[in-house]
Amino acid sequence: MTSKTLSPDKQAKRVWSLGSYSDIAPNFLGMAAHLVESAGISATDTLLDVGCGTGNVAITAARRGARVTGLDIVPEMLDEARENATIADVETIDWWEGTATDLPFEDDTFDVTLSCLGHVFAEPPDVAGQELRRVTRPSGRIAFISWTPAGPVPAMGRVLTNYLPSTRDPPDPPFLWGDPDVVRDRLGNGVSDLEFETRTVLTPVLSPAHYWEKAITESGMFIVALDAIDEAEYPALREEMIETIERFFDDSQNGVPMEYRLTRTLVT
Repeated sequence: MTSKTLSPDKQAKRVWSLGSYSDIAPNFLGMAAHLVESAGISATDTLLDVGCGTGNVAITAARRGARVTGLDIVPEMLDEARENATIADVETIDWWEGTATDLPFEDDTFDVTLSCLGHVFAEPPDVAGQELRRVTRPSGRIAFISWTPAGPVPAMGRVLTNYLPSTRDPPDPPFLWGDPDVVRDRLGNGVSDLEFETRTVLTPVLSPAHYWEKAITESGMFIVALDAIDEAEYPALREEMIETIERFFDDSQNGVPMEYRLTRTLVT
């Protein structure tokens, strides 16, 4: 079976099992702290972290005393999350394998449902939005982070699309979760007091070429994409990607500021 015939869940599991997300995740620790702080997490909260990865958000929230459940589609991610929790002296998190479009929990289970980039790759996205609402109690909070359409990741995605074989009915780009109008549509009428906040997080690299090399060796998304591209196209793709990254690279910080949007809302 090729990746083209895999179900969305199996394809996601394949993508996120490749590369080295454990090398990428530390760059997002600041975002995790921002998300937990923004959601006002305390010891009175029962909390779900959707797409928990290696545990950034779940562990941060647990250290505030919240009763935390972390869910991810990749078992190896959960293994790393457990190890990170042990290192952080956090022993109270429940770790579950599952998908954002079919959360294995009853309705109205959690006071707070969070996701730091984890839900944005789920297909179909409208179902992921419905699931975030379904498992959150009335008057509970949902908060999540996505890249914005204006950031470097979407810019690189647009370049990559020009080199990939065309497909019928391609999925929506993940960064649409960073568009407030799209978020309003996907969350629907079951929420109120939608708020948005935009910030950046720095990915430290020595140059645009360094960023590209890390992307194609550490990111499962880019590894899978390159596998679908003719090797003869690699030099042109690399050149165009480095030119694109150059627009965002900050020499004063030796890094690429990644613009993200934090969404907060209440469940009605």
